[in-house]
Amino acid sequence: MNKIFRVPMKAWVVGLLLIFAIMVMAATVWSFRSGIFWTGVCIVAVGFPFIGLYWWMLYVNPSKTKIEIRENGELRVTAPPFLTAKMDLGTVESARVVPNMDKDSILGSLSRERSMDYLGFKSGMFSTNSGTSVLLVSRSTKVLELRTDKLTYAFGPKEFDEFLAAVREHVAVTE
Repeated sequence: MNKIFRVPMKAWVVGLLLIFAIMVMAATVWSFRSGIFWTGVCIVAVGFPFIGLYWWMLYVNPSKTKIEIRENGELRVTAPPFLTAKMDLGTVESARVVPNMDKDSILGSLSRERSMDYLGFKSGMFSTNSGTSVLLVSRSTKVLELRTDKLTYAFGPKEFDEFLAAVREHVAVTE
């Protein structure tokens, strides 16, 4: 049976965005009721599109991000709008758990290529100082690194332990 692991944005980030949206709505209502009509119009013209853009960037796209492990050992990643990828777990040369990606000698110094890196959520293609490309989809600093001859993958879904168990059915992982 196929197993799907989600990689949503952390709840506190979405909560902060909702608090900001409430503050913008309160300022808009206050402006109109206080007779400062054009200030209210400006808040509506700038604030609401801004909130909509960030809602899409911080909630909608990350909630669509998923890692799927199929029965045949194929791993598929969907991380809109930056990437969709698939790999065969049988091609993995080495697999290791990285407890803190930021302090890791290889993954600690990543440069963005086509990616999103915002408040702990990372999704897309990155490169290391040595020029190695890394496909990274994670919501935390704890990731599973999978190396193949072509590319390095790093995954940190919400249900990390369940994801690790599913990968171990196909690949030997070192801690």
